Amino acid sequence: MKIYMIEKGVEKEIPGLVFTTGDSYIVDNDSIIWIWHGKNASVDEKGAAAAIAKKMDDARGGKPKVIAIDQEDNTPDHKKFKELCAEQGGLKIVDKDLAETFLKKVVKEHQPPALFKISSEEAGGNINAVEFVQVPLKKESLDPDDCMVLWVPEINTSFIWVGDQSNVKERVLAGQLARKFDKDTPGVQKEVFVDQGKEPANFMKFLK
Repeated sequence: MKIYMIEKGVEKEIPGLVFTTGDSYIVDNDSIIWIWHGKNASVDEKGAAAAIAKKMDDARGGKPKVIAIDQEDNTPDHKKFKELCAEQGGLKIVDKDLAETFLKKVVKEHQPPALFKISSEEAGGNINAVEFVQVPLKKESLDPDDCMVLWVPEINTSFIWVGDQSNVKERVLAGQLARKFDKDTPGVQKEVFVDQGKEPANFMKFLK
């Protein structure tokens, strides 16, 4: 699998599935050339991604299938793409300033914590379609229906927060999801489980 970020109309190979909402990407999986557009990607980037994917396809005689998806799609193709990403540890959708940290697996000095949401569909049973989406670092982002991961690099800890309206399966899967999250996380992470309503002080202090 080869992963490319579209930057100023040119493809730039990157080492992992860490995307931002403002960019377009190409994931070349041999038989399928995937085009993924962040919800804030520009028209120019989308056009460049399509042109580059077509060039890749033409170079192989049109044998690969080219599929374009948007970040907020909820289609069978998008679910298939998530499953492909899950084999590599899951797709992480992060802010621009955090992307380099995950791709290079190096924590910057004074790297702030980050909060990620795992949608109820993935956490509820489809471990093979997991996606981690960065959300605002505040208490209001904690959704009772979902599992969340609070990554705190300064103490090498990933807090796995489980909402009180999540089901038993979600709680069982939370550990697996955390390990998938940690695959691209810089440093060795300690995993700490937190139930809604029983948040310790060292968890809440990181949320605004």
